[in-house]
Formats: sequence, structure tokens, C-alpha cells
Amino acid sequence: MLWRKSWWETRWGILTILGGMLLFAAFHRPWKQADLAQWISSLQERAPGWSENSRRLIPLLSGYYGYVWSHWFKSFLLCVWPFVGAMMAPATLFAVSCPWMGGAPGAAGHFTFSLPVSRRRVLLSHAALVAIEMALIALAPSLMFTLTSRLTGGWFPFGSAVVYALLLSLGGMVFLAFSFLLAVVFDHPWKGMFIGSAVVFALLLPIRTFEEYPWWNVYHVMSGETYFRYGRIPWLGLLVSLAVSALMMFAAVSIYERRDF
Repeated sequence: MLWRKSWWETRWGILTILGGMLLFAAFHRPWKQADLAQWISSLQERAPGWSENSRRLIPLLSGYYGYVWSHWFKSFLLCVWPFVGAMMAPATLFAVSCPWMGGAPGAAGHFTFSLPVSRRRVLLSHAALVAIEMALIALAPSLMFTLTSRLTGGWFPFGSAVVYALLLSLGGMVFLAFSFLLAVVFDHPWKGMFIGSAVVFALLLPIRTFEEYPWWNVYHVMSGETYFRYGRIPWLGLLVSLAVSALMMFAAVSIYERRDF
């Protein structure tokens, strides 16, 4: 019942976002030779200002694999996915203030609390479904992009696309958990959406198209830089991100159980 209700409340927003990203991935045309030359030229122009460690990325970036990673996983998805994740809980938790949901404000929340279920179960069920939906938003367009690239002569491994999408999703769970914490702290969803977006934007700057993010920045894990450079999964970064996410969800559940509606 709770899973079905959560899906009913989020389906139009998720399907709209997913459909738009799938269309973008399907109709995005890989570069031509002129684009490749321009890409390599831009790398060489920026290289003198990089650190020695960053300059070692040039051979990896000077190819189709490096181009896809830098532009799709490190730039496009890293700019879009966290903002969507930061707004999901405030926009959907009570099924209010969302143009695609309809219904009277607060009606869905009062209906849920009339059911013989705990608030903890309500919140965690909704969070689990939204987490699955966010993982799908990262994975499906990435696989579509990989498929269309092969059809047009490019090559990017499906396995690598899955790894990068999972790193983005699991590492980015901290934004999703933060959004649920904001949703239960503030009375109005727009407050949570604004603060969550501001935090995402602050961590995203400066946007590092070529160079690495600092090791302490969650985007370092989400972009898969360790996997791109060394072929290793950043287990420590993932564990830290998931641990922080769990702590914030624990705090969100505690506040939600004590809150008056």
C-alpha cells in the first residue's frame, strides 16, 4: 500500500525527468573529427595551469572514453542528478506543492496517518522508492547514451556505464537523505528545496570539467574519478557517503515521529 502510494505521488515527476533525459541521450550525436580536435586542443591549452597529478589525465581524456566520462558523467549528470535528488523529498513527501500531483494540500498526508502504519514506515518506504527512482534516472539514460554511441561509431563499455551510474547514485544518496531531513524540519517544501539546491550548488563550484574534485568533496566519489583514473571503486568514499546518509535519515525519522501535523 505504501509503495503504491509513493509511486502514485511521484510517478509523473519521475517519468517526466526520466523521459527528458532519455530523449537527450538518444538524440545526442557524438562528436565529429573537428569536435575531437577541438576537445584535444582545449586540453592542451589548459594543461599548463594544472598540477602534475592532473596533467596525467590528458592521455585518458584524449579519446572517446574520456570525452564521454568528462561530458556525460562528470559534467551533465553531475549537474542535473544532485539537484533533482535535493528536491525530491520536499516536493513529494506530503504530496503537496507539486503541480503534477493535484489534490488538496495536506490531504495525502492526513490520509496516510489515518492508516494503521507507523510514521517511520511511511518515511522509510517513501525514501526507499525515491532512492530506486533516482538510481533509475542515473542508469537508464547512461545505458541509452552508450547504446546510441555504439550505433553511431563510438564506443563506451556498458559495464563502465553501470559502474559510473551506481557511483553517482550511491555516492549521491547523501543529497537524497539531506532532502528528507530538510523536508521534515521545515513546514513549507519550498524552503527545503531552496536550501538543498543551495548546498548542491555550493559543493558543485567551481565546476571542474578537467581537473579532479578535492577528495573530501562528495562529487569526487559521484563522478567516478578514482575509477576513471585507476580502475578502482572508491569504497571508502562510498562507505562514508552512505554512513552520512544513514545518519541523516535516522535524524529525519526521529524528527518525523515527533512532529505534529
